[in-house]
Amino acid sequence: MTGRWLLLAALGAAACAPAAMQQPAGAPASPGKIGGARPAKAPSPGRPADERAAALMPLLEAPWGWRDDKDGQLRAPLPDWERWTRVRFWGVEHFTGFRYGDDHRALAIVLVQEVPEGTPTDSRSCMRRFEAWARPKAKAFGVELGPIGQRDARWQDDALSVEYVDGAVDFMFEHREFSAAWATFPAYPDACLVYAVAVPWRGHAELARQIRDRWVDEGFGGLRAMTQRAPHRLP
Repeated sequence: MTGRWLLLAALGAAACAPAAMQQPAGAPASPGKIGGARPAKAPSPGRPADERAAALMPLLEAPWGWRDDKDGQLRAPLPDWERWTRVRFWGVEHFTGFRYGDDHRALAIVLVQEVPEGTPTDSRSCMRRFEAWARPKAKAFGVELGPIGQRDARWQDDALSVEYVDGAVDFMFEHREFSAAWATFPAYPDACLVYAVAVPWRGHAELARQIRDRWVDEGFGGLRAMTQRAPHRLP
């Protein structure tokens, strides 16, 4: 099982890569806790009860925390943070990425897009830049997207643009569906930052949407940039 199609989803259906490569054992990951857990939901006839759904429930109910890149330049908010693994994806330029579970139950990825020096940036202009880069890639890989929703949020003292979508892509003779969301941050004077997440449906569309919506409602604003200038992967 590779992360190729799910990476495509996490980029807002923007790119693809073959297999994910796990970081070496012992690689630093300065995790931390953010806030508390959501109240556990009482069982109901409509709540999924199978093993796959149960494995996803912590993403809906566990407390938020952070995982960072290997050099500690950025902290990405993730629910049930201790169970995420930092990974790299072949075939697309990105800063850092994470997967939840060996079978890629969910995926998060961070990209840095440089802008010409002296160019004023805000979240909306960063979103336009990202979409211009992503749109032809989505078309090239035959990604099917539903209506794209938009949400205005806050990040530090700045406005934050968030978008979300349900989509599908054909991969290895399978039709795979997902829910994804992404936010664009004017985090640096010389670059925009994009943080995207995706959750595959695998028979649980509503649960995947609820998990995705948790980032939209309360997750993206917890991102922390630890450097003043755009981060770079160090040797």
